[in-house]
Amino acid sequence: MTAPPASPTAALASRRAALAAFSALGVVVALARPSPVEASSAGVALLLGRATGRVVGSGDYRWEASRGAALDALFGRRVLFLAGAAKDAPRDLFRARVRVTPEGRVLEVVDARNLTATDLGDDHALVLLGDKAAYATYAFGQEQSVSYLDLAGEGPQNLATHAADRVMSAVTNYQQTGSFAGIGRVDLTLELPTPRLGLALDEGGLRVSLADGASARSARLDGATREVVPEAEGVHAQAVQHLPKRPIFWAVDTVRAMPEIGPAPIAWLEERAFYARDQARRLSFKVGGGAEGSELAKAAPPPPKLLDAAEAGEGGAGFPPADIPSIWKNPQEGEGAWVVPTQAWLKRFPSFPGVPGQATAPSMFYRTFVRSDEERPYAKVLLVAMDMRQLDLGMEGGMEDPKPAVGPPGAGRIPREKAVFGRVAAAFNGGFKTEHGSYGMMVRRRVLLPPQPGAAAVVLLKDGRVGMGSWGNTTKVSGLAGIDDGDILSFRQNLDPLLDGDKVNPTGRSLWGFTLPGTSMQTERSGICVTPAGHMLYAWGDDVSANTLGKAMKMAGCVYGMHLDMNPHHTGLVFTNITEIKGKAYKTELLTNQMEISPDRFIEFSPKDFFYMMVSDPTPPPLEGARPWAPEAGTQPAPAWHPGVWSTRTALGVEVSLVSFGRATYRIRGGKREPSGASGEALHELGEADAKRALFALTLGTSPEKRPWGLATDGRVVHSPHAAAPTAAASGEGRALLVAREDGALAIQLARELPADLAHHDYAELPLLADEGRAVGDRPARAALGIASGNVYIARASAAGRGPVEALVALGCERVVQLERGVAEPVSWHRSGTSAPPHASYDATTLYAVAKPLAPRGFRFLPTSPVPPPTKR
Repeated sequence: MTAPPASPTAALASRRAALAAFSALGVVVALARPSPVEASSAGVALLLGRATGRVVGSGDYRWEASRGAALDALFGRRVLFLAGAAKDAPRDLFRARVRVTPEGRVLEVVDARNLTATDLGDDHALVLLGDKAAYATYAFGQEQSVSYLDLAGEGPQNLATHAADRVMSAVTNYQQTGSFAGIGRVDLTLELPTPRLGLALDEGGLRVSLADGASARSARLDGATREVVPEAEGVHAQAVQHLPKRPIFWAVDTVRAMPEIGPAPIAWLEERAFYARDQARRLSFKVGGGAEGSELAKAAPPPPKLLDAAEAGEGGAGFPPADIPSIWKNPQEGEGAWVVPTQAWLKRFPSFPGVPGQATAPSMFYRTFVRSDEERPYAKVLLVAMDMRQLDLGMEGGMEDPKPAVGPPGAGRIPREKAVFGRVAAAFNGGFKTEHGSYGMMVRRRVLLPPQPGAAAVVLLKDGRVGMGSWGNTTKVSGLAGIDDGDILSFRQNLDPLLDGDKVNPTGRSLWGFTLPGTSMQTERSGICVTPAGHMLYAWGDDVSANTLGKAMKMAGCVYGMHLDMNPHHTGLVFTNITEIKGKAYKTELLTNQMEISPDRFIEFSPKDFFYMMVSDPTPPPLEGARPWAPEAGTQPAPAWHPGVWSTRTALGVEVSLVSFGRATYRIRGGKREPSGASGEALHELGEADAKRALFALTLGTSPEKRPWGLATDGRVVHSPHAAAPTAAASGEGRALLVAREDGALAIQLARELPADLAHHDYAELPLLADEGRAVGDRPARAALGIASGNVYIARASAAGRGPVEALVALGCERVVQLERGVAEPVSWHRSGTSAPPHASYDATTLYAVAKPLAPRGFRFLPTSPVPPPTKR
């Protein structure tokens, strides 16, 4: 039976009901959809600001290419924009998708991502051409860096090769940039920040115009090669690489970055896992009979006493260190005994033929292990001692961490200059990720993260010395006692001190890493410490607590220690010998195969910061037009394998001698023909101890009887300097004082710069030939003396002329004095260990150099204003 046909009235009613339903649905959709906004500059900026909770200027956004009207309406058109927390606050670079109607009206902003997140830097000067963009970062009153973006994707900068790695990197890219392809980035760092710059994109790349006061310079980045072509002084390009990660680390980082989850649950899982592993290992040790014979010694042995560098004399300056007694009744084989690493290709300090008493330098590295955990006899801490007479320390930021507060991250690899990588002998891990404490770091005067008050720190000074200590009560790069702020070249902080003096964990810290409060996991840990003699040690253990690591440092004789990174795949030390980086012409080997990092990690790509140790090169900087420097004939200060006195000869026949900084102390003694003063005669001879270590004697001349020139010995003024004499007169009659200070340091000062209390100072007044790096007058000279970077230079010619002063100014000497005190007479240069050794006294006033053993360059620094200890309630 079939249904009767519907009446026309019923059909019409049905259509009306359907139409009403669709109309109602349309109203709901219309109400749910944001009202279109006019695509004016102000309107778009307002919506972008609302989406990010920040302020966006009407001229601070750039549209990326349209993907078509339909896709722009459904999914949004991408836009780059600058946004700050307030109107005049520093801005970050963001990327978002903006839904736009076919008529050009803006519907809504979705998926806004912060691409830079630099708290202190102001990202600005945003330019865009096609799928390329660029911007600059301004901070501390200067333009700090420029970044070039490839919006089409990372391309070859993504180093993931396996399918699984590419999937993981795509997820990371989307999480960070809103695009599975990611964004390719090249950072241009400016060694010398500039007040102003301009950016211009073209089809071939990016042109950067730099304005340095009245002068201007430019640099061009080739978009294809990602290099600065041609090379521009002080501008370096670094293509940011996307490194593949182990799945577990990728998962941890991805989950941590989700605001809904964060790091706390991950820390809980890590702590549970490491606790279970520790319990299992302790049980296995007991069941396996390892506890038998693992008895502590009746009394823990005291740490070995290391020589102070000032008492090193002809000895080894505390290197290699003394063997370390074990805390256990039955030490294991090799425990605490320092041995040379077995790698035959390990770098050695260069030899300099012809040096009298030439000896071979000891190994730069020694290694051993200790067992410093009284509850876990199986837990070992490996130690590597590093000779800081032979090694220079460098540090570099990672490609991901520390995440900088200004500009791009670090290079993440050993510098590509041959003068650097060709000297690298070892490298090891740095500190924590930024999200685990935001501890400070500065690399070659570029601040990645500002220092945190009270944090443990390693500080590299421009003279090559390396200090360890706790930062003062400041967030500025300053406040280290006895150290000028401008002398700080680099630093890295991490946590509180692990060792200070004889106290392990002096602050009583319980959280050593991102773990649950009150816990201290047994895991891989690493650290660095400094000895009283000035050498440095790297410490590493695969199953240790922070306190165990600190105890090992104390057993080794360190006076200050800092915790570095922790956990598998993040810690390790690599010995290296690099011939060329291109073609991988290098040798690498881990300290132990228990370390789970790639042996070429620090050479190729490191996501996190690291330190590297370079073989020191004592050769002085070259003098243009002169022979290469060579160790000078005669006695060298100890150790003989590290020359401290050098010589060269210019094309004009000027003989130049150099005494390296820190290799001698100086004394001035009056000549026997010097006129007597009101206080009597000057001292004529060195003391017995100094006389035995004299390197050379250099006569300075004799004063005339009627108007004697200034002279003081051991703090006793024989003749005051001529106060009325001009100090920098164009006539060439200016005078200065050659001053040997109480501590033996040598300086050239004007009379008004002398301290009120001369104590045991010596000085001799001499003609001033150059001041502020420029010649004063045209006075000819046969011999002259200058000082640059602590090095003392002596120039001598066979006849009077301008050659000596010109050579010393070319070497960087700010002030130069003539070796003549009013009465013209020959200059005597007598060297110990030659056929013309120094005399006990001279008729003329004389400068003596006294040999000083080479001091290791590590030291313990103190802050001028320490962080006050927490008050007890």
